[in-house]
Amino acid sequence: MLFGVRLDNEIFSPWKDHYMKYDELKKLLKESSTAPKTNKKSKGKNNDDDGVFTDRDEQIFVSGLDAELEKVYTFQSSQYNKLLKRIEKVETTVNNLDLNDATGSKDNFDWSGLQNELENILSESKELDHFARLNFTGFQKIVKKHERLHPNYTSVKALLSIRLKELPFHSEDYSPLLNRISNLYAFLRENIASTSYISTFGSQKGSASLPNGASSSSVNANIDAEFQSFKFWIHPDNLMEVKTRILRHLPVLVYSNDVNDTNQGDTYDPTISSLYFDNGSFEIYNLKLLKSNASPTLRLRWSGKLHDKPDLFLEKKVVDKSNQDEDLHEVRLKLKEKYLKDFVINGDVDEFKQKTLGRFKEMGSSDAYLESLERDIDDVDKFIKQYDLQPALRSVYTRTAFQIPGDDRVRITIDSDILFIREDSFDQDRPIRNPNEWHRTDIDRNIENPYSLLRKNEFTKFPHSVMEIKIKNTTGRKGSELNGISIPFSRKHGKWIEELTTSHLVKEVPNFSKFIQGIASLFLEDDRLDILPFWLPELEDDIRKNPNDAYEELKAKQKSTAQNKSKLTRFSSPTKQRPTNIAETEEQDEQDDADLEDHESSDEETNETTARRSKKKKKTVVNQIIPFFTGSSKLNDVDSEEEEVILPAGVQKPKTLLKQAGPVKVETKVWLANERTFNRWLTVTTMFSALTFSIYSSVSKASSQNLADLLAYIYFALTLFCGIWGYVIYNKRLTFIKLRDGKHLDAPLGPLVVALGVLGAITINFIVGFRHAASQINIMEDENLHPLIRSVNEFMFRLVGARS
Repeated sequence: MLFGVRLDNEIFSPWKDHYMKYDELKKLLKESSTAPKTNKKSKGKNNDDDGVFTDRDEQIFVSGLDAELEKVYTFQSSQYNKLLKRIEKVETTVNNLDLNDATGSKDNFDWSGLQNELENILSESKELDHFARLNFTGFQKIVKKHERLHPNYTSVKALLSIRLKELPFHSEDYSPLLNRISNLYAFLRENIASTSYISTFGSQKGSASLPNGASSSSVNANIDAEFQSFKFWIHPDNLMEVKTRILRHLPVLVYSNDVNDTNQGDTYDPTISSLYFDNGSFEIYNLKLLKSNASPTLRLRWSGKLHDKPDLFLEKKVVDKSNQDEDLHEVRLKLKEKYLKDFVINGDVDEFKQKTLGRFKEMGSSDAYLESLERDIDDVDKFIKQYDLQPALRSVYTRTAFQIPGDDRVRITIDSDILFIREDSFDQDRPIRNPNEWHRTDIDRNIENPYSLLRKNEFTKFPHSVMEIKIKNTTGRKGSELNGISIPFSRKHGKWIEELTTSHLVKEVPNFSKFIQGIASLFLEDDRLDILPFWLPELEDDIRKNPNDAYEELKAKQKSTAQNKSKLTRFSSPTKQRPTNIAETEEQDEQDDADLEDHESSDEETNETTARRSKKKKKTVVNQIIPFFTGSSKLNDVDSEEEEVILPAGVQKPKTLLKQAGPVKVETKVWLANERTFNRWLTVTTMFSALTFSIYSSVSKASSQNLADLLAYIYFALTLFCGIWGYVIYNKRLTFIKLRDGKHLDAPLGPLVVALGVLGAITINFIVGFRHAASQINIMEDENLHPLIRSVNEFMFRLVGARS
């Protein structure tokens, strides 16, 4: 679907006039001007109006783009402030309500009106979040279209980045708003006597239920009843420091190249490959990014190189958020490579099913387990056929894991050198992958550096490393809330993890997914992508921070946390508040040392768990939002990363590097060395030219005129090569010297060509000369020669093939 059509279909009618005018901006680009032009001559003076994109059109487009940004930001800010005022009004009403009043003010209070107002606020919050996402995607796409249609003009990508920092409508933090709504919902539940009001929660489409209403927000947490997963980006410059910090508290998990040989001491950080599935419409991508009620994913994962026959795991996960009972279904199947083609491409699972069930039956597995396994195989097969899935994206990365052996309370993984590779065959005329194969056979061959075979648009490298902290979500545990996340750490690990996650070394990116990032980066200009992830602009910024600035931000977050905590307690029921005694404190301290389960995340998982897991949990509104209580977990923290700087009036961006500014000051010997080398090449050129004309002028006197002509042409070619080569290398080195470039100045190709040319000419002269001599000597003359000379002649003649 074209984005313009999608924009028209998804516009929220009351706000129709406040969306970006995508089609109008598209018209300003004059897309028809890039079409092949005829040879008709223009008539009249107004040639600029004949569909040609001019400088004036460029100015009009940039002005229109900026005006649309202003319009969208103004409306988004206005609506957000209106929502805050409405919430403040409700909070004031609740604060003025005396719950202990004997006159029955609690019974006379309009609880239904309060509920409806909260539902409306939550619904508009969802629409406002979708408004920001839709417009953000539109601006990204229109800029990409400008780059593609008019590459000769200055890129407006930098302008868009600067303006988005000034008008950050796309990075609005909705967590404070959602937290306050959550508090009011909690107050509502605690004080309504009748269940009739509660039963209506979640009944209104798209907004009444908090899991649905908040699921489209970019600040939604990755929370589970068993574990919590938090993801961060690490700049390559900080990677080693982060690893050393972790290493002081957690050892590195050691992997062996051969599981059967642990005595070699040959260990490594494994290279993990994940093959993600999707269809030509990118349904899986769009469902996962939009966080719809059903978000299915399917991937194939292995460790190491495919030709080493590693274990292959086909993993399916479906998160159902259709109601407050969230179902998390995960299926993991271990397959051999020989079954994958039939399973994934041909849709034939009978052979794999029979052999797998037979093997487990021989092992003595119960009938219930066999039925469950058969159901899982059929489920994955049905899922592939239902969505018409095929391998679409491969992610390859090196994983470093930190964990105390036998103690899974805290597990940290760092994925570095992340590479995304296209694996699709969506284009039937020019498929990336052979449609009859389940993977790309060209890069899975047993050759050195197989990724060198990849073409330019078939891969992309992720600039940062991704750190994931996985801990157990245990009730009653005191957590860290300094970085915008509530993490229930134990006393043993809490302090240093807090220091790490709030330091300048890492940047928090909630809900980051390699699958989403890979699809968005490789298919960015594809109109089938309904939406783009909010973290894309962050990739163009320098995520490194000054330690002092990071410390100031941390203090501001701590202050904000304290203020928000005081607000949270205002809406708690008096019956829920009671002092904490010493016994409870001691009990809490004991719980601080409880184990933290090493639950695998929804995006990357390790080899440790190979059985099927199925979990079901009950979430309340408070549990859904409370991890974002601090309100500081922004996906796009524009204030913390200022790479694009707005220059003052009259100041222009320098066109040359600072090292190239001013007069070029290079030692005299450097210039003379370059000129001396050029003079040497001129000398060689002169010698070859003299040799060429000497041979050519004496052809008539040569014993073999054909040989003389051939040698003259060879030396003439070498003469031309030496002159051209010397001149080109001289100018190339002169450029390096002027730019103060650190590149090597050596050029060994020229001397090698000259040496091989001379060697070839001498060899030809040798062979042809001795053959001619052999034809001139008759038998009588040969018999009169000395035996030693005659034997030497015979050897040389045989060597050149003159005699057998």
